[in-house]
Amino acid sequence: MIHKIIKTAIQIAIIYIIYMSGNFISNLIADIIVIPGNIIGMVILLTLLTTNVLKLSMIEETGNFMLKYMGFFFVPLTVGLMESYKLIQSSIIQILVILVLSCIIVMFVSGKVTDLLISYGKEKSHD
Repeated sequence: MIHKIIKTAIQIAIIYIIYMSGNFISNLIADIIVIPGNIIGMVILLTLLTTNVLKLSMIEETGNFMLKYMGFFFVPLTVGLMESYKLIQSSIIQILVILVLSCIIVMFVSGKVTDLLISYGKEKSHD
């Protein structure tokens, strides 16, 4: 039991350190370009995982937990949006158009990237 608690605490600490590093870098480069810290943190995490500096097993349990309950993390955002509806009411059509178009673009690009990766994997397996 204690071992599992310590393991989970370490995984949370690793993810949090990466997140805070992203925020720190974001603040450093804010005068040059504005990139949210969480995006930079995800790039750092991806880099660490792909270079095997960080093994997936080191954060897998906590990552799976966060993914499983990801919808819960959007509740405060949704409540905040509902409370500030009057602020965005005049732009709701533009916002909806942007949301729909960006969703379609993300699905298209994700599908194309997946196709490329699948075909790349098939080519490698034939070699």
